[in-house]
Amino acid sequence: MDEFAELETELSEDENSSTPSLQHILNFLDSGELEVDYVIESMDEELTSGQKWGWLALGIVLTPLIIGFMLLWVLIASGSLKNINSTTHTISGRYYLRFYHSILKYEYVDGRLTEAKLTTLGDNSYVSDKWVSFGDHGTMLAFYVYDNANNGLRLWSCGATLTRDKENFQEVYQKVKELCEVSGLMLDVSELEKSKKYAKWMAEIS
Repeated sequence: MDEFAELETELSEDENSSTPSLQHILNFLDSGELEVDYVIESMDEELTSGQKWGWLALGIVLTPLIIGFMLLWVLIASGSLKNINSTTHTISGRYYLRFYHSILKYEYVDGRLTEAKLTTLGDNSYVSDKWVSFGDHGTMLAFYVYDNANNGLRLWSCGATLTRDKENFQEVYQKVKELCEVSGLMLDVSELEKSKKYAKWMAEIS
């Protein structure tokens, strides 16, 4: 049995035990012994106090525009404003793991594990588009993966832009297609195809 097969066996046994260890998987990932099959998102970022104040000021100034609401929402959701006078080091990732047929999501803030979740997919899992609300009146297009129980996990969002709506959508849609090819997940964009604009944009990169 080769080294990777041994790793697969060990992690599979861990998952099937009465107390699966997500930390075990994170340790393998941190040591470089676990290679992910698709990177959905990966971040290693230091945000200084000056940068936090700058982004906050910019978000307030741009509040009349959609991008201002989005910037403030990101700052609040990330928790950056809680420690606005100090530097924050964040390491996070979302990865597809083929041998688990699952999506791993985790986050470390200043060396402390703040979030970790393994979403197991099944034979009936699929990826589809969905319009989601943000702010008071805004909506944006997002792509979700659904497990066998039809619980949705957001993969990527097509944030509103002033000049790059088409490019932004096609960049996200290309990632969606790549993930589906790697994972074998079905892609359902039947509702999106009803829009002539999106149908044309998708056809251009098919």
